[in-house]
Amino acid sequence: MLEKDTLTQLYRYETFTSLLNRKFESSDAIPKLALFCIEFDDLARFNDTFGIDLDEQLLIHLADTFRRSIREGDIIARAGTYRFVWLSEHIADEEEALRHAEMILNQLREPFCIEGNMFYITASIGISLSSEENNSAIKLLKSAENTMRKAQKKGTNHIEVTTNESNPFLKTELQLLKDLPSAIDNGEIYFVYQGQYACNDHKFIGAEMLARWHHPELGHISPGLFIPLAEKSGMITPLTTKILIESSQMFQKLDAMGLSDFSLSVNISPHVLMDKGFCDTVSFLIEHYGLQGRKLNFEIMEDTISQNLENFSILLQKIKERGIGIEIDDYGTGNTSLNYLISLPIDYIKIDRSFVRGIDTNPKKYSLLCAIIDMAKALELKVIIEGVETLLEKEMLDKFDDVIVQGYYYTKPLEEEAFLQMLASEKANDTLPQEA
Repeated sequence: MLEKDTLTQLYRYETFTSLLNRKFESSDAIPKLALFCIEFDDLARFNDTFGIDLDEQLLIHLADTFRRSIREGDIIARAGTYRFVWLSEHIADEEEALRHAEMILNQLREPFCIEGNMFYITASIGISLSSEENNSAIKLLKSAENTMRKAQKKGTNHIEVTTNESNPFLKTELQLLKDLPSAIDNGEIYFVYQGQYACNDHKFIGAEMLARWHHPELGHISPGLFIPLAEKSGMITPLTTKILIESSQMFQKLDAMGLSDFSLSVNISPHVLMDKGFCDTVSFLIEHYGLQGRKLNFEIMEDTISQNLENFSILLQKIKERGIGIEIDDYGTGNTSLNYLISLPIDYIKIDRSFVRGIDTNPKKYSLLCAIIDMAKALELKVIIEGVETLLEKEMLDKFDDVIVQGYYYTKPLEEEAFLQMLASEKANDTLPQEA
């Protein structure tokens, strides 16, 4: 039976995938297919304004709009909360696919009327055409999804289309998805440490832990590639658990060096943070891995918080109750709001590299940084400035009191042994008798 989504009465994604598989399996040659991945911009924003489930009503209207445009043989399904996929066998080439996508967007530009209110909808569309490269259901779907994300990065109501040229990146991505679980278990994914330097104390007082992957065939894999893959595949949770266990082991080694006041910062993905069982997992790790009383901080991206302030207020308070510090990463690059700085239990704001680059030649950047630091102090927040790379940048930042800095000028991310050697050398120099 071909199951349908209960809200929109379009096909369910699983049904769509099965039908798409049949298209490829029933033909000796690669069938000529065009796949459109359509994602609408946050429809839930209307709920907050009008106090009802308008997003559901809009989804029903959108599904009806699609049904009026469908051609014989086309298949449409709901593929996520606000995502649809549309398969057509009537598209001759990329030019025609783009015209079809424009037709979809033109229909969406017309306002939707619900209960006398007018709503304007925006979306992003990724198009993938079957080819020698996109020669299976999973490859065609993945290609369309990746292309849709490229369209989203360009703003609202954008269209992107994949070319029929060979796409080695897709092959690599599929291999990495397959290899990721074993890489977490067997040590291919490991952690490095980038020191955080306290200007007032003239020493390293903490470090950020960063994941790295050395693949046996592909070599070093960028975190910018494998972290999103871990999030999409669900492997980000075991990866986060592994880094927290690793932090416990590092705290023990720091204790042995007499550095019991040293802090470690761990990046927490929004996918992990919003998991209902995350706080219970943290409690278990604190209890069973000796993390009680440790200076452990969770780094959370600014955009993650600004999207759901009310829920994060409760969640972050639970984390704080477990003795963990909260850092807001990349402060100033997202939807900055003073409201969350006041209302959330935050300990640190981490100022993005973009505010530091060129600070020695741009007086406005320096003034802006002064204002951010003064504001943080007024709110009793500590400041970490990341991306300090040059002597001139370092000298400008030396003018500020009580800030923590991080960047290649002080140290690059180091593997464990080199990192501990650096701290040991610093500690030895601190204990040398000073010349009269």
